Amino acid sequence: MRRYQYIQENNPRDKRKALGFSLLAVILTLFLVIFFYKFWYDFIQTTPILYRIVTSLIYNLANTTPIGLFYGHFIGGIFFVPSGDELVFYYGLVNGNPLLFSFVAALAGYMLAQILNYLIGSKISNFVLHLVSKKKVYKTKRWVNKYGAYGIFVFNFLPILPAPLLVFALGVTKYNFKRLFIITLAAKILEYLALAGFFLLFSA
Repeated sequence: MRRYQYIQENNPRDKRKALGFSLLAVILTLFLVIFFYKFWYDFIQTTPILYRIVTSLIYNLANTTPIGLFYGHFIGGIFFVPSGDELVFYYGLVNGNPLLFSFVAALAGYMLAQILNYLIGSKISNFVLHLVSKKKVYKTKRWVNKYGAYGIFVFNFLPILPAPLLVFALGVTKYNFKRLFIITLAAKILEYLALAGFFLLFSA
């Protein structure tokens, strides 16, 4: 007789413990950041190499240079950072950045962020499954299996959908990384080509 394995939900006590640990970690992190703010600020100000790095980072982000587009798309592409990457890319073109360099820099930053999202999801999947319903996680995976590449492609192509969060979730469910990377890359290339075409059309 064939044996079937069923998804066993975590009991409420385990979920409360995991949630409490997460909140405690967040509060402790915020406390350390606030408490040591002056220390780190003074440390950066008095360390020439760190000061140059931070100053360069702020300058490039503020002026949306091609390097700034790379930084912005990497930071904004992380699943818990809300960001309008498409607007940043378009604004960089409006500021006179070279089209090809901007395209490559933005795409590279975004894809590196998605690799990070997937790795985080895959590495902490056991912990994440203690916080959320396992049935919901596997329901999401079944949805992806049902719609396949088209669903992932649409999520990454349309700006209004939270693609980085989807990549993180697929990391949790151990979705095929190579397949996900190729679909995500194809969708973002087409999306940014469309934005570049829109810019060229209306800037002529």
